[in-house]
Amino acid sequence: MTDHPILWTFRRCPYAMRARLALRSAEIAVELREISLREKPAGFLETSPSATVPALRLGQTVIDESLDIMVWALKRNDPEQLLEMHRKVGM
Repeated sequence: MTDHPILWTFRRCPYAMRARLALRSAEIAVELREISLREKPAGFLETSPSATVPALRLGQTVIDESLDIMVWALKRNDPEQLLEMHRKVGM
């Protein structure tokens, strides 16, 4: 176990992929917990009320939307200025 945030993820889920990419770009260390969507573990179900991936546990706080995870991560560290690019193209 680590003191890092926990990211519940599924390898082929495009939403989980973009959350992982944003966390990596932001250089935020997380504990990855890969799950099977057919056999969701109890810890995951306790973390994600919607029972969907990705779900990021930050202590007592949970972020369970990929866009929210991306914004959270990039607001902490955005070396590639992805948030700024987002503003420039009017998204």
